[in-house]
This record gives sequence, C-alpha cells and structure tokens, in this order.
Amino acid sequence: MLKKKNIFFTVVLLICLSTNWISPAGASPAGSDIENHWAEKAIEMVLDLGIAGGYPEEFFLPEQPVTRAEFVKMIVAAGWVLPAISGAGQTYKDVGREHWAYPFVEAAVAAGIVKASEDPERYFEPDRAIARGEMAAMAGRLLACTRQPEIAAEGGLSNNWPALMLGSGIFYGYPDGTFGEGNSSTRAEACAVILRLKDRLLAVEAEREREWISTTQSPEGYFALSGGRTDVIPYFCNLTGMALCGDPQSLDRVKRYLDWNFSRLNYPDRWGLNGTIYDYRQEGDLLVSVDRYDSADSYAATLLTLAADYQASSNDLSFIREHYRELSSVEELIITLQDSDGLIWAKTDLKIKYLMDNCECYRGLKNWARVLDVLEYKELSALCDQKAEMIKTGIIEQFWDEDKSCFAWAVDQAGIKHYPVPGQSYPGIFAQIYPVTFGVIPPASEIAVQAYQKLNNELPSWPGLEVGDPFPWAILGYAAAVMSDLPRAGVFLKNCRTTYIGSGRGFPWSSFEGAFYARACDSIRNRIKDGLR
Repeated sequence: MLKKKNIFFTVVLLICLSTNWISPAGASPAGSDIENHWAEKAIEMVLDLGIAGGYPEEFFLPEQPVTRAEFVKMIVAAGWVLPAISGAGQTYKDVGREHWAYPFVEAAVAAGIVKASEDPERYFEPDRAIARGEMAAMAGRLLACTRQPEIAAEGGLSNNWPALMLGSGIFYGYPDGTFGEGNSSTRAEACAVILRLKDRLLAVEAEREREWISTTQSPEGYFALSGGRTDVIPYFCNLTGMALCGDPQSLDRVKRYLDWNFSRLNYPDRWGLNGTIYDYRQEGDLLVSVDRYDSADSYAATLLTLAADYQASSNDLSFIREHYRELSSVEELIITLQDSDGLIWAKTDLKIKYLMDNCECYRGLKNWARVLDVLEYKELSALCDQKAEMIKTGIIEQFWDEDKSCFAWAVDQAGIKHYPVPGQSYPGIFAQIYPVTFGVIPPASEIAVQAYQKLNNELPSWPGLEVGDPFPWAILGYAAAVMSDLPRAGVFLKNCRTTYIGSGRGFPWSSFEGAFYARACDSIRNRIKDGLR
C-alpha cells in the first residue's frame, strides 16, 4: 500500500513540476518582485509550505489577480486533500486531464470544496480571476469537510460563507464594513487568506490529537501506549504529557499524571538510586511493576521537563512546592550519573552515554533551573544550569565529529564512539535530530544543519514514512518544523494523518507519537503566525 502511495505521489509531483504556479517542495522560485512587499513574509511562508509557487525567472507577480485554478490548487494543498488520480472522470469541459489544475479541481469536487452543481453548464473557467465570495465558499467548505462542527452546521443552514469566514478571522472585510463578494483578490492577498486557513486547520489537527491522547489516560493518571500494548513506560508518558501542556484544558490531566509518577518514585531502587521509576505492565485490572527501567537518565530528565512545562503553562507553583522533594531527588539522580566530561551515564548497570539521553538531560536540567529561579532558589538554579551547560559542552566535544559531519550516537565505558551505520536508522540516524530538537544547539547553527542533512541523506524518503523502522517516529516531523523545513514537515504530517490517524490510530501509532504530531502542528503554526505579522 505504501509503495502505491509513493508512486502516486511521484506522478502528482511530476504534474506539479510541469506548471508555472506550482513549485517542488523546498523550492522558492519567487523573490525578485516580493522584496519589501507588504505580504513578503506571507508569500515566503506559502512557498515554504509547498502550497504555491512562483513563475519562471523568479517572479511571483504578487499584485496579479489570483485565478480560480490557482486558488483551488492552494486550498487543496493547504487542506492536505489528495489530488485526483489521472484515471478520474472529467467534471468540467474546460479542465481536461491535460490541464495542470485537473487533479486539484477534481479533488476539490470530490471533497465537496467545489460544487459542480453550481455550474450546470460544466465550465470551471480556470483562468478567470476568482471572486472573494467564491474564495470564501471554498474555504468554508474545506473547514466543513474537515468536520469542524460550528462551520459545518452554520454553513449548512445559511450557506453564507462570507459572513462565516469573516467571523472566523479567515477573511478580513473592507474599511467600509463590506465583504466585496464580487471583487477579485491579488495573489498576495490569497496567500494571506490561505495562511490563516492553514493555521486554523493545523489548530484543529493538534486539538484532535490531544483529545485522542486524553482518551489513553487511565483513571489512575498514567498514559497507555494504545494499540493493544499492555506496557506502561513512564518515559513515554512524560513525552506525551509535554504535548498536553500546550492545551490549557489538558493541564489537569498533566497534573494527575505527575501525581501518579511522583507516587511511584523509588527511594531507593534495586540499584540504590533515589528518584527512579520502574516500567509497568497491565495485567487485567492490575498495574504491575516489572522492577526495571530502560534508562535512569532519560526517565528523570523528561520528568523534569514535563514538570517545568506544567509550571510554565499553569503558573501552579504550589504544586511544584508540594512535590519539591521528589523533583529535587530526580535532579540529584541526573547529577549522580554525570561523569567528569559532563555527560550522563544511562544507568549504573549500563555504563554508556547516549546522545539522545544526554540531549534530554540537558533540556531537563535547563528547564528545572528555570523553575528553581522562579522559586527564587537562585544559587540552586545557577548550580543546576551549570550542570546543564557541562552536558552541552560534553555533547559538542564528545559526540560531534567534524570530519564525519555527524554525531556519534553513543560513547561507551572504554571511550569508544559509536557512529551511524548506513542503512540502520535506529539509533544512529535518528539521534542526529536530538541536539536541535531538545535545544542543545540552535537550528541555524552549522552543526544542526549538517546533522539534519545526515538524516536526509541517509533516509531521503522519511517524509513518505519510509523511516527504516517499524515505528513512525513522529518526532521527525517535529524536528523538521524546528529546522524550518516546512515542505518535509508538511508531507510527513499529511502522511501520518492518512496512514495512521485516519485509519484509527492502530499499532504502531501510540500516545507519544500523537504527542509529537501535535507539537509539530503547533510549531508550524508558530511559523505561520510569524508570516502573518
């Protein structure tokens, strides 16, 4: 099935490359005529998202009226609506299979975005400047077909799409209070509309995924992995909770999980460590400890980050004070495992330093230092921050290899560095994105760019879900968004929605995969907001 999808995607891409309105993902052919234009940032964002393209010779023609064909292509791309295959029927007499907009027009008809019944003559007029009223109707129908209840209900009752789109903030009216339904829009204005629409669509995607994640939470507070799995792994629960911190309505769920986690910390565990937590498994109605954990450092680090995220989102300092003893023991656990080079051992009985774990430890201590500062424990905050900086230094000095232009994914007790193996995605290739994802290095840094390029060189088809691993690794989409690689991020998220979310979120999709999916949507939205400023 996946191979068929890839063949289909290739066919559509070839069609796209043959037109002057559509550009390949990652290419931004427009530029020379948008500099200092009022919509320059919005146009660049639409180009980066792969929703639209420019004309030859690096022209975008921002003041040229947008045509019906151009806007349909934009709205289909923005809504992740699959273009029609070449064997589909022909709805309109003037948009045949040879027309560049054919797959997008037919897809819009199939999705209900374009109503063929409105033109019994069956002429689409693809090259006519589209009216604002027509644009509003297409935008409203797209929102309705994505099952947004308020839009679908109101649209079905009144069919007054201009009023609905004004009310939703997708369209702006004129200073005199009119909508101007019969007026045309420029290509620049269309880009601004599409960005506001895309922001709304991504907000719904993130909200729905968080709603589903909430259904995986047990009455006791932990998050099940779903997909029929009976194991309960606190590390994955921590990652899941981080996504919920982005939703004010979900903060009580995060607090309930933190309470569950704190109540199960070991003092000490079987290896003599305080502040660790074991994995569990579900046996009928019982939750049974397996008396072990995969790693002590990652579990502790992600718990600190989650607690800090909860505090930042809720301003609930009383809860942090109430559990200060537990959180301090978790911090101390990480520092206990810290070696003289600044790096953190995975656990006492596994003397190896993982790149992934150390990036998480850096972020955990950095975030906890911020909380300590808010608590006005200035000296403790400075000490914790210093320990985090030691990890950062160790990561750059011990893991990064300038000659190989990549990170080692581990350093063992003998000091031997383990590097990515061609054709083996986990852990070496996937580890390359962790330093930038967890904020050890900035996205624009040369090291971040080279490490991300290593991922793309070794796994060029990862946006198509060919990740070389049984699991989807939704963190890849989040990393791409952090790196501002919006074309790959968008394709990857669209494929996740089609392959996993749209088919019921069965195995191997899980709550923490959904968490990174939601966070990726949030990250892209933040960049869209920048483009609209």
